[in-house]
Amino acid sequence: MTKPVAKPTGNPWIRTLIIVAFTVLIGAVLWLLLPKGSFSNDLTRVGQGQPALVMLREVHVMGGDLVMEQMLHIQAEFQDSVEFLVVHTGHPDGQAFAAEHNISDGSLVLFDAQGQVLGRSARPESADALRQFITELL
Repeated sequence: MTKPVAKPTGNPWIRTLIIVAFTVLIGAVLWLLLPKGSFSNDLTRVGQGQPALVMLREVHVMGGDLVMEQMLHIQAEFQDSVEFLVVHTGHPDGQAFAAEHNISDGSLVLFDAQGQVLGRSARPESADALRQFITELL
């Protein structure tokens, strides 16, 4: 004797709507986690004749996102005079950079045109604080 197959109860449209809603919600969360801007991670640009501001980004920490937004906010002001770079701890270069400069997510290191460290900063509180950090050291 064969066992009857149980059919799902409830309205299939509601179940489909719930699945679509969760898919959209997950997609929105993933979209928010994407980087807000595009900065090079090429550390060979440091010391190549132009000052460079390097930010360390840890993928699993959210504070660096705010610093990236601040960098995007002021980048146009400094685009001809400062190279903006972001290195990630998910890459060996980023891990080595963090260890060498003893910094964490959202921290900044400003280099002169020859690649000498001018200064370090923890996460700036605002775009104005970031602007001030750069202008005071250059």
